[in-house]
Amino acid sequence: MNCRNHVDVSEGIHRCNRCGGDFCRDCLVYLNGAPYCATCKMEQLLDVRSGVAGVINVASIGRRFLASLVDGLITGVPALIFYFILFGTMTRLGPRVFSPLFWIPSVLAIIYQAAMLQARGQTLGKMALRIKVVRPDGSNISGGQAWGREVSRAFLGLLYLVDYLPALFTEERRTIHDMLAKTRVVNWNP
Repeated sequence: MNCRNHVDVSEGIHRCNRCGGDFCRDCLVYLNGAPYCATCKMEQLLDVRSGVAGVINVASIGRRFLASLVDGLITGVPALIFYFILFGTMTRLGPRVFSPLFWIPSVLAIIYQAAMLQARGQTLGKMALRIKVVRPDGSNISGGQAWGREVSRAFLGLLYLVDYLPALFTEERRTIHDMLAKTRVVNWNP
């Protein structure tokens, strides 16, 4: 794939977030972290100025599920090891001593997810699946949105199916925790 404007350039090619054309880095400008060609740049700026959110490339349910699965493995394997050690110790000392310790893996999972989203808008699972959590206009989320999203997701985790059910029926595939944090999950091609 070569740049539309520079046919001899084939390295460092990215797609315009609006028209989908292939361009080199010299032909793109980044607005709110998304690449735009010269033509689309002006249209996007006019949309932002008028308050119209541009069309965002919403991630599929499948990609979101796989990213959650990868993140679950990243946090789940250490949690299992922790629980095996804890159960071995509990048999000798008794369950009352360690009952508050059962929350440690869940708290660490929330910290991992929220800190990664705050820093990059992506967890390791989302990076692997090339998806990102953004605001409705496509810009990066705030720290408050990252932490609010993950805390609400943890509380709604008890009702996992209920939390994800709206994603099957809404146009932007938003879950309840996305609605609470005012975020979207989009395909990301930096």
